[in-house]
Amino acid sequence: MPKKSPSSPAQKIAPAKKVIAIRPDLVPRLVEKARELKQNPNQLVNLITEGGLDAMDAEGQYESPIVQLYRSSHGKTLMTSKALMTICSIIVPDVYEIDRHEKQILLDLVNKHDGPLSLSIFKEYRQLAVHMNKQRIENEALMAKLQKANKAQ
Repeated sequence: MPKKSPSSPAQKIAPAKKVIAIRPDLVPRLVEKARELKQNPNQLVNLITEGGLDAMDAEGQYESPIVQLYRSSHGKTLMTSKALMTICSIIVPDVYEIDRHEKQILLDLVNKHDGPLSLSIFKEYRQLAVHMNKQRIENEALMAKLQKANKAQ
């Protein structure tokens, strides 16, 4: 039986790997994020790099899918607070006068909105954020009262 030549399709040669170094101080953070996202650290580096390169090449705004996945899985807003608050301040000028908790609630609500965001819908989100923040304050006060009563026993 004749031997197959190296150019034979039966013998595949793996592409040469390129090694790129990552700063040692970033490794623990990378490994932690990879574990949280259930990714291999090398794969996470590739996804982060691909997202960054896609963002550089994109026309206009671009958000990396892996960053979106991480932020949404941790309950964080997707748009930056500053960008969103600037947009919101055009519609509702007093939006900067709200406290940080109400602001976070509002940003989360707007980020979860699907479809066009009209002025009336934004104002409803604002009212909902006010209500949810009041509820949060009441819940924290009740928790503090219960914890104080528990310590007194």
